[in-house]
Amino acid sequence: MFENLKNKFEILRESEYQQDIHSFYIKKEDILNVLSYLKNSPSYLFERLDCIYTVDINNSFEVIYVLQSDKYNTKCTINCNISYEEEMPSVTSIYSSANFDEREIFDLFGVKFNNHPNLKRILLPESFEGHPLRKSYKMQDERLRWNNGSN
Repeated sequence: MFENLKNKFEILRESEYQQDIHSFYIKKEDILNVLSYLKNSPSYLFERLDCIYTVDINNSFEVIYVLQSDKYNTKCTINCNISYEEEMPSVTSIYSSANFDEREIFDLFGVKFNNHPNLKRILLPESFEGHPLRKSYKMQDERLRWNNGSN
């Protein structure tokens, strides 16, 4: 099913897991073109972005986009590896549902999404320092931080 995708874009790595869910690793620079192609191509019609999630691996992030095609009853993931310092392009122009997920990933991991319409914290207060789901995050007494230093 994915031959057209592999012929059109540079796929860094491919795997298959969980009952035929295909996973493709691409460069972050290709994310907008790949997602737009998968959403709009009659061969795929991945019209739904189920979620975006991130994993902190060895001082880098893996950003994973889970796509669903109702017409073809299939899922796939598109994965990008980035360093802590790199930013990802926002995909909200392709999938409006990415808005919340990108804000959550920014809030908890610190991944910045270029051209996001409203990239700010969504779960934690603006005064919160750091990104608590990074492996490098140092846990402290959160009561002090949430109450701005007062008990």
